[in-house]
Amino acid sequence: MLSRLQQTLVAFVAVAVLGVLWFVGNDRGDVVPLESSVAPATAPASTPRGVPRNGTLDPISIDPNRPADVLPEYQADNLFADYRDNAGGADDRYRGKYFIVEGVASGIRRDASNVFLEIRTSNPGELVRAVLLRQQICGPAGRTCEVEARATMVRRGQKVAVECTGAGLGEGGVPLLADCLIRGGAN
Repeated sequence: MLSRLQQTLVAFVAVAVLGVLWFVGNDRGDVVPLESSVAPATAPASTPRGVPRNGTLDPISIDPNRPADVLPEYQADNLFADYRDNAGGADDRYRGKYFIVEGVASGIRRDASNVFLEIRTSNPGELVRAVLLRQQICGPAGRTCEVEARATMVRRGQKVAVECTGAGLGEGGVPLLADCLIRGGAN
């Protein structure tokens, strides 16, 4: 049995250790105050990408080979509507540009050499087709996996986000996205 003095010393040491752990864990600079809902404009190179903060991913590329600039974000509905209403203007706005598209997964498909994610819009029969890269980012710190492994994580009806390069219109007036990475979730 411990004496009263030993019990007091053990309690004091336990409180000191908890205090040190609390201070060490809370001195990081990536904590955003609750009253500030604005995300930082850019992420420093040392900040790991693809790690959700406050339940969403920052609008910064998860690809460690790309700059940590804020990417434009578009809804699949808006992208499809822009191409339907004015294909030339939409090509000027999207073709060759790198951005994030959010929507609801309609399914993963495969043709002879490509795997693509179909993202549906609010109107039945209207979708955006995202051709996926063979190597996907499957975890923090740029951990990669084959497209087939990443595609199994996407379910029909799930909210998804991809980052891609605009590739114009495909067959049947479907907007195409090329070289796409599936993001961890929609923002």
